Amino acid sequence: MDHFGQVIELAENNKALVRVRQNLSCASCGRCGGFFGDPEKRRDMLVEVNNPIGAKAGQLVRLEARAGEMLMAAFLLYFVPLMGLLLGIFIGRSWALNAGSAISPDLFGLGLGMVFMVLIFVFLRSAEKRMARGKRFKAVIAAVVDEDEIPEDVVP
Repeated sequence: MDHFGQVIELAENNKALVRVRQNLSCASCGRCGGFFGDPEKRRDMLVEVNNPIGAKAGQLVRLEARAGEMLMAAFLLYFVPLMGLLLGIFIGRSWALNAGSAISPDLFGLGLGMVFMVLIFVFLRSAEKRMARGKRFKAVIAAVVDEDEIPEDVVP
């Protein structure tokens, strides 16, 4: 999905800070500004992007993100922690049953699964800064656009 925004300022290493306009299709999810957050914060986000075309401050731009990178990010954020939870449940339950523990095997498995999932989230959070420095998960300014080129379903 393409996003549209306005270049706020230019940064070093051919990067730019862009105020991204939110699409109507995601305006009601609440992820970006929180369910009860400020509506203005939910509508616009500031994002650092790669600027290979040399867009200047104040210009309206179209941003692109590669589909493969978006799928990889979704995999890391959703699937990997879920697998950690399930693995912890199965390992913890099996260990509790084999050890003859007085603790309920289901509760022990759930506890270990939650620990695995939290550890994965902590690891991903610590790796986030390293990934942010790279180019892999960054959007790219694809083109400078005029106001009339921006689709109607984008919040103005």
